[in-house]
Amino acid sequence: MTTDLAEHPQYAPAAPYKREVRTEGPVTVVSLRDSSGEVAARGTIAVVGADAVADRIETDAAHRRRGLGRAMMSALAEAAVAQGARTGLLIASEEGQRLYSSLGWRHEADVLIARGPVVPSDR
Repeated sequence: MTTDLAEHPQYAPAAPYKREVRTEGPVTVVSLRDSSGEVAARGTIAVVGADAVADRIETDAAHRRRGLGRAMMSALAEAAVAQGARTGLLIASEEGQRLYSSLGWRHEADVLIARGPVVPSDR
């Protein structure tokens, strides 16, 4: 999926959630924490030139349906734009596609991810 990050809608996390943003080089990690300090949602975005790739976006099951996905995507987009990115890219699950589409992200191509069998190590 792809979007123009400069046009991304902005949503703040609702109380009691707090946003924590850490940027190291081209990579930004955003965490949304509840009142006890536990991570309720997290996501990562990496900027390469004018593009930013979002990855590992997840909301803990106990915190879903509270707008944290929207708040997360807003924070990731904001961080990427601050680093000069213009276009956002991501691979979305079927469930994630509904959220991203509602935020203006567009489907560009289908992706198939295959996994091979797990081979036990010889320790």
